This record gives sequence, C-alpha cells and structure tokens, in this order.
Amino acid sequence: MNIFLDSNAFYKDPFLIKGKNRILLSLAKHDDVKIYINDTVYEEIFRAHKNLLEKEINIISESFAKINTFLEIAMQKFEIDVDLDVVLQVFSSRFVEIQDAEQMEIIPYDGDVLKYIVEIDMYEKAPFITKTEMKNNKDQKITITKKEIRDAIIWCSYQVYIKKNNLDDCYFISNNTREFGDDEAKKSPVEQPYNLHPKISNNNLIAYKTVHDFLVHNDEKVKDLFYELHSIELSEKLFDKLYEELNEGLAEELVTKLFTEEIISEAQQHLSDFQTNDIHDDYYMGGYVSPSMYGQVNNIQLIEVDIYGGNITVAVDLEVEMDVEVYLYNPAHDDRNDKFYHAATDTMEVQESVIFLIPINVDNELDEDTFSLKEYIKGTEVGNLNVDIIATKNIDHTDMFREYEYEY
Repeated sequence: MNIFLDSNAFYKDPFLIKGKNRILLSLAKHDDVKIYINDTVYEEIFRAHKNLLEKEINIISESFAKINTFLEIAMQKFEIDVDLDVVLQVFSSRFVEIQDAEQMEIIPYDGDVLKYIVEIDMYEKAPFITKTEMKNNKDQKITITKKEIRDAIIWCSYQVYIKKNNLDDCYFISNNTREFGDDEAKKSPVEQPYNLHPKISNNNLIAYKTVHDFLVHNDEKVKDLFYELHSIELSEKLFDKLYEELNEGLAEELVTKLFTEEIISEAQQHLSDFQTNDIHDDYYMGGYVSPSMYGQVNNIQLIEVDIYGGNITVAVDLEVEMDVEVYLYNPAHDDRNDKFYHAATDTMEVQESVIFLIPINVDNELDEDTFSLKEYIKGTEVGNLNVDIIATKNIDHTDMFREYEYEY
C-alpha cells in the first residue's frame, strides 16, 4: 500500500501521533506499506506548525505579562524564555526519525513536474485553474480566474513519482474535495472513497477525505497486514468481552483517571475563543468572556472500539460542564479599570468526541476463560488522546431582559 498525503491530513497533528493518525503511522512499519509526502506538503506542515508555536508562545508571554503586574515581590516574578528555533528542531528531527524508520518518504521536487505545471498554467487546465463569471457593480460581466498551483504541484509530483517507480495499490488522503474531487465528491458517503475530478481521474490513485475513511474502507486489508496472532485473538475471540468491559465502566474509568485534565483544558480553550454573543444573544453589546479553569466531565458514553495494528482504539462522546464569566462593555466608564463590568456567570456544556489508544502487549498471555481487559492493560501506557469539539450549548442562563407581570 502506497499512501500519499495532503497537508490537511496533518491538521493539529504534525507528527501523526493522535487517534487514527497514529494507527496509519504504525501501519507504515509493515514492509508493504509506505507513506509519502512531497516537499510542498512538508513545507506547509512546517509553516503551520511554526505559526501554531508562535501563537501559543505569544499567548503564554501575554499571560505572564498580565499576572506580573499583580506581583510586587521580585521572587514572585515569572519569566518565559522559549527558543523557537530549538523547538522547531524537534519538528525536523521527528521527520528524520520517521524517514529513518522507513515509514515515510519525502518526495523531493522533480524537474519533470515543471512541464506539467507550465502546461496547466498555459492552457488554464481544470481543476487547478478555474474561471467564474460574475457581474460587477456596473452590471458588466467579468471573469474571475482562480489558480491553485500549490495543489497542482502536489498532484503532479505524486503522479510523476508513481509513474517513475511503477507503483500500484496507491491511495491519496486529502479533504480538499473542491480542488481534487468531482462535483459530488464533497457529498460522498463517510468511510468511502470519493471520485476525483474528471480532468485528473485515473486508475492509479484512490482518494479519501480522512485517515479514518481510508482505514475503515480498507479494514480487511489493513488487518491482514497488521494483525499477528495476538491481535487476531483480541479482535475475533475476545472482542465481545473487551467491548463489554469497556462499555460497563472501564472506558469511563480510564477517561476519568487519565484524561480529565486535558479534556477540561480543551473545553476551556474552545470557550476562550468565544465572543459574548456566542455565550448568549443577551450579551450583544460586546465585551469578553473568561471560562473557568475547572469543569465537570459528565455523560461519558462508549461510541466505538476497534483494533488496528498494535492498538485498541477507543472512541467516547462526553460532555464538559463549565462556568463562564461574562464581562460586558461599560459605556459610562471613566477609565480602563471600569471599561468592562461583570454581567453574569453562565454555565456552558461542551460536547466532545474523544479517541485514545490502548497499546496491545503481545507479551501477555491470552486466556479466553479468564480474560480481563483491566488486568491485561495494567502497566500499559494508555494515551495518544485526540479531542474534537462537537457542539456547545448554554445550560444555565438568567435572562437579562425578563418581562415582569405587575399586579395592580
């Protein structure tokens, strides 16, 4: 299996260590599986990671600056000194490690790709160059030309590489269906491939929106490649016991014991980006919100359990209940100290989808009669948490504009 990735496959996970991305990387340990990215994708991942680090470092620095104004004793002063270049070196080193392990290959720029790019640009070939007609403010028709040369370079470099190396059994993972897919690609069913644009459609690449879709659609092939006897016994002979134990409390216990802090932190970060009117329509006058650092994890429900190449994947849905302080703009303020006033404390519910991995320990013996997953995973490092926000809602709000009934 030859798997070619677009940069969006690395969204929030540049090292492929979260959720099912980890499974894909583990799959690439097999001699018959290889992940490929080209130099353009690598540079995009690097740039996105650098931007993320810069943003987070700035947030930390601003937070320290704010708290330092309230600390008068020199011993209480905080300083932050992060060398971005050193942190980015970790990024480069990680990709070197993955390449050294022969799990991924970064395809360098190929001069033969240039002729295809020139041809695409010269003859304005779809799907990478499109024209749209629209009317301007004088009711005149004008033509807008949109060029996606980056996508063209990615696509053509993969095609050239496949041809030069006579590869078959090739897959392409990208959720950019607007550029690579046909008109119906965006609506393609979950866990199924999507049709490529007719101008680039061929038989040498099968396209998927996500790693999850790829793994599920190729479930049998993936399991055939990865399952050793131990994994087969867990997935076939012991799966019902394993699922039942997780569903009857073990999944909730693991989440509560291992991941509560990170799950609450994800909810807090999500709510930190809210505007006041995102909390409730009453707060239309502007201001800012301050979510609590504390929250309550509720209603943990097991959604999915699966086994891929050395890991038990556990997916749960849950809710985080968290108070949010709402500060509104004070139009009558005299100075910056009373520019905002505390208006209310609302309680928000953040619904999250959580995936974590339980590594399979092939050294443990399996007995169908006495098997207990809780005992089996003792001493195992459960991790690789991935959290996605599903929805939020206000569950405790006092109407600011209540209508009162008066008795006369």
